[in-house]
Amino acid sequence: MKTLIGLDLATKCGVSVFDIDTEKLVFSDTVKLPKSDGQLRLIQLFDYLNLLYAKYMFKEAAIEDVFLPVKTSPRTPIALGELRGVTRLWAAQKGIETFFYPPRKVKMAITGFGNAAKTDIITWIQNEFNIKVKDDNEADAISIAWTHILERRFMSCLDGG
Repeated sequence: MKTLIGLDLATKCGVSVFDIDTEKLVFSDTVKLPKSDGQLRLIQLFDYLNLLYAKYMFKEAAIEDVFLPVKTSPRTPIALGELRGVTRLWAAQKGIETFFYPPRKVKMAITGFGNAAKTDIITWIQNEFNIKVKDDNEADAISIAWTHILERRFMSCLDGG
Protein backbone atom coordinates (compact mmCIF):
# COMPACT_ATOMS: atom_id res chain seq x y z
CA MET A 1 0.00 0.00 0.00
CA LYS A 2 1.37 3.41 -1.02
CA THR A 3 0.45 5.89 1.72
CA LEU A 4 0.18 9.61 2.34
CA ILE A 5 0.25 11.34 5.71
CA GLY A 6 -1.68 14.58 6.19
CA LEU A 7 -0.61 16.84 9.05
CA ASP A 8 -2.06 19.88 10.77
CA LEU A 9 0.83 20.87 13.02
CA ALA A 10 -0.01 22.43 16.40
CA THR A 11 0.05 21.44 20.06
CA LYS A 12 -3.08 19.50 19.12
CA CYS A 13 -1.70 17.87 16.00
CA GLY A 14 -4.15 16.54 13.43
CA VAL A 15 -3.03 13.41 11.58
CA SER A 16 -4.52 11.50 8.66
CA VAL A 17 -3.36 8.56 6.57
CA PHE A 18 -4.63 7.79 3.08
CA ASP A 19 -3.98 4.92 0.72
CA ILE A 20 -2.83 6.87 -2.34
CA ASP A 21 -3.92 4.29 -4.92
CA THR A 22 -7.46 3.73 -3.61
CA GLU A 23 -7.82 7.27 -2.16
CA LYS A 24 -9.27 5.73 1.00
CA LEU A 25 -8.89 7.22 4.45
CA VAL A 26 -7.03 4.60 6.50
CA PHE A 27 -6.53 6.43 9.81
CA SER A 28 -7.09 9.81 11.42
CA ASP A 29 -6.64 11.23 14.89
CA THR A 30 -5.64 14.21 16.97
CA VAL A 31 -2.54 13.92 19.12
CA LYS A 32 -2.09 16.26 22.04
CA LEU A 33 1.52 17.35 22.40
CA PRO A 34 2.91 18.97 25.57
CA LYS A 35 2.15 22.69 25.56
CA SER A 36 4.54 23.93 28.23
CA ASP A 37 7.65 21.84 27.54
CA GLY A 38 8.94 22.77 24.07
CA GLN A 39 11.68 20.13 23.96
CA LEU A 40 9.35 17.34 25.01
CA ARG A 41 6.79 18.52 22.41
CA LEU A 42 9.35 18.17 19.61
CA ILE A 43 10.56 14.79 20.84
CA GLN A 44 7.01 13.45 21.15
CA LEU A 45 6.12 14.65 17.65
CA PHE A 46 9.24 13.02 16.20
CA ASP A 47 8.59 9.77 18.08
CA TYR A 48 4.93 9.71 17.03
CA LEU A 49 5.82 10.28 13.37
CA ASN A 50 8.33 7.42 13.57
CA LEU A 51 5.70 5.16 15.14
CA LEU A 52 3.26 5.96 12.33
CA TYR A 53 5.98 5.49 9.71
CA ALA A 54 6.77 2.03 11.06
CA LYS A 55 3.13 1.09 10.52
CA TYR A 56 2.35 2.89 7.23
CA MET A 57 5.71 3.53 5.46
CA PHE A 58 4.63 6.85 3.92
CA LYS A 59 5.71 7.86 0.43
CA GLU A 60 4.29 11.40 0.60
CA ALA A 61 3.38 13.97 3.23
CA ALA A 62 0.91 16.86 2.91
CA ILE A 63 1.30 19.56 5.54
CA GLU A 64 -0.65 22.73 6.17
CA ASP A 65 1.47 25.74 5.34
CA VAL A 66 2.03 28.08 8.26
CA PHE A 67 -0.82 30.54 8.64
CA LEU A 68 -0.92 33.09 11.44
CA PRO A 69 -3.98 35.15 12.29
CA VAL A 70 -3.43 38.84 13.02
CA LYS A 71 -3.91 38.41 16.78
CA THR A 72 -1.20 35.81 17.30
CA SER A 73 1.17 35.50 20.23
CA PRO A 74 4.77 36.27 19.24
CA ARG A 75 5.72 32.76 20.45
CA THR A 76 3.27 30.99 18.12
CA PRO A 77 5.29 31.37 14.89
CA ILE A 78 8.38 30.04 16.65
CA ALA A 79 6.52 27.02 18.08
CA LEU A 80 4.90 26.22 14.71
CA GLY A 81 8.24 26.66 12.95
CA GLU A 82 9.85 24.19 15.33
CA LEU A 83 7.12 21.60 14.69
CA ARG A 84 7.47 22.13 10.95
CA GLY A 85 11.27 21.82 11.18
CA VAL A 86 11.06 18.53 13.06
CA THR A 87 8.53 17.23 10.54
CA ARG A 88 10.64 18.27 7.55
CA LEU A 89 13.73 16.65 9.06
CA TRP A 90 11.76 13.46 9.78
CA ALA A 91 10.40 13.37 6.21
CA ALA A 92 13.85 14.06 4.74
CA GLN A 93 15.39 11.24 6.78
CA LYS A 94 12.71 8.82 5.58
CA GLY A 95 12.84 9.97 1.95
CA ILE A 96 9.21 11.15 2.07
CA GLU A 97 8.26 13.67 -0.60
CA THR A 98 6.68 16.64 1.18
CA PHE A 99 4.05 19.12 -0.03
CA PHE A 100 2.68 22.24 1.68
CA TYR A 101 -0.81 23.67 1.22
CA PRO A 102 -2.02 27.06 2.47
CA PRO A 103 -5.35 27.08 4.35
CA ARG A 104 -7.17 29.04 1.61
CA LYS A 105 -6.22 26.46 -1.02
CA VAL A 106 -7.40 23.63 1.25
CA LYS A 107 -10.71 25.38 1.92
CA MET A 108 -11.15 26.02 -1.80
CA ALA A 109 -10.44 22.38 -2.65
CA ILE A 110 -12.83 21.05 -0.01
CA THR A 111 -15.73 23.50 -0.17
CA GLY A 112 -15.15 25.57 -3.32
CA PHE A 113 -14.80 28.69 -1.15
CA GLY A 114 -11.42 29.94 0.10
CA ASN A 115 -12.93 31.64 3.15
CA ALA A 116 -15.04 28.68 4.29
CA ALA A 117 -15.72 28.29 7.99
CA LYS A 118 -14.19 25.47 10.04
CA THR A 119 -17.69 24.05 10.51
CA ASP A 120 -18.06 23.76 6.72
CA ILE A 121 -14.82 21.76 6.51
CA ILE A 122 -15.83 19.50 9.40
CA THR A 123 -19.28 18.89 7.92
CA TRP A 124 -17.83 18.04 4.50
CA ILE A 125 -15.22 15.67 5.99
CA GLN A 126 -17.77 13.87 8.15
CA ASN A 127 -20.20 13.47 5.24
CA GLU A 128 -17.60 12.51 2.63
CA PHE A 129 -15.77 9.92 4.75
CA ASN A 130 -18.70 8.86 6.95
CA ILE A 131 -16.78 9.49 10.18
CA LYS A 132 -17.12 11.60 13.30
CA VAL A 133 -13.98 13.72 13.78
CA LYS A 134 -12.72 14.60 17.26
CA ASP A 135 -12.02 18.23 16.45
CA ASP A 136 -11.01 20.68 13.74
CA ASN A 137 -7.35 19.56 13.90
CA GLU A 138 -8.28 16.06 12.75
CA ALA A 139 -10.61 17.51 10.10
CA ASP A 140 -7.82 19.82 8.91
CA ALA A 141 -5.37 16.92 8.58
CA ILE A 142 -7.88 14.97 6.50
CA SER A 143 -8.70 17.99 4.33
CA ILE A 144 -4.99 18.76 3.77
CA ALA A 145 -4.33 15.19 2.64
CA TRP A 146 -7.46 15.20 0.47
CA THR A 147 -6.31 18.46 -1.16
CA HIS A 148 -3.06 16.71 -2.03
CA ILE A 149 -4.95 13.77 -3.53
CA LEU A 150 -6.98 16.19 -5.67
CA GLU A 151 -3.76 17.94 -6.71
CA ARG A 152 -2.27 14.55 -7.70
CA ARG A 153 -5.37 13.82 -9.82
CA PHE A 154 -5.04 17.17 -11.57
CA MET A 155 -1.32 16.74 -12.24
CA SER A 156 -1.95 13.22 -13.56
CA CYS A 157 -4.48 14.64 -16.05
CA LEU A 158 -1.95 17.23 -17.19
CA ASP A 159 0.66 14.52 -17.64
CA GLY A 160 -1.74 12.53 -19.78
CA GLY A 161 -2.24 9.79 -17.19
